[in-house]
Amino acid sequence: MSFPAVGFLAKDLHRIAIEEVASKLGITIKYASEVKSVEEIIEFSKNCDLVFVEPKLVSIATLRSVEQSGVKIFPSLNTLEQLDKISKYSSSADKYSILVARSAHSQISTWPISLLTENLTITPAPGMTEELANLIHLSAINLASDVNLIGTFELLVDANDFNKLVDINWLNPTVNFAVSITPITNYFEQLFRAILDLPLGFTAIKDSYVVSGKLRTDPSSDDYRPYLHLMARNPMLKFNQLTKEVAIYGNDLEKLLTEVIHAQQYYRGEINE
Repeated sequence: MSFPAVGFLAKDLHRIAIEEVASKLGITIKYASEVKSVEEIIEFSKNCDLVFVEPKLVSIATLRSVEQSGVKIFPSLNTLEQLDKISKYSSSADKYSILVARSAHSQISTWPISLLTENLTITPAPGMTEELANLIHLSAINLASDVNLIGTFELLVDANDFNKLVDINWLNPTVNFAVSITPITNYFEQLFRAILDLPLGFTAIKDSYVVSGKLRTDPSSDDYRPYLHLMARNPMLKFNQLTKEVAIYGNDLEKLLTEVIHAQQYYRGEINE
């Protein structure tokens, strides 16, 4: 059995992460961000065992024609059509993020639930009872099964009512940077495992908590200078300039929050020490 070739039609933002995982697994990648017409996608799919298309880039009508031509596409048209029927709620409140992976053999895995506030993400969601976490996970797992998901997605739900679905993300989960530095298996590796029908990986995080936050640059400075202070202050901090985030993990939630908030304030130029 030879290693498969997988096509990805997705934004360039995800290319580095996808190619890194593919390289480690020995999988050949064909990547494009501008291929969108039926003819272009069919041509792009040649010599690929399957193609992952970021749903927000291509219309369902286009995907229907491509799938009818015999191209093996994920997520499937059937999955997207069923999800398209689900009502979504507009919400300005805090949200929960649930990441789910499901393979063709119906193996399902989830990551710890994250709490999303305006500026911070905390994994796992603090103060959540095990009973509530189990209910939310079960609801997400049932949805993935009902729509026959093969792959991965992020469900964003209202933190005050987890039955209110706010949004679905495919290749750009809100908590991707946070969970990429802590679980045994990250989101993109699990995506490959799911669409290639390989056994799914373990998704527990390595420490009690991971906290991440968005960064806004000080107008009078840049994104590089703050490294000198912040990296010296705490070498555990992780930065991602692609998504403008800072993250840290450990066992003391209060200390982690202090470090991320300090980093955010320093980036904005609100403190200078």
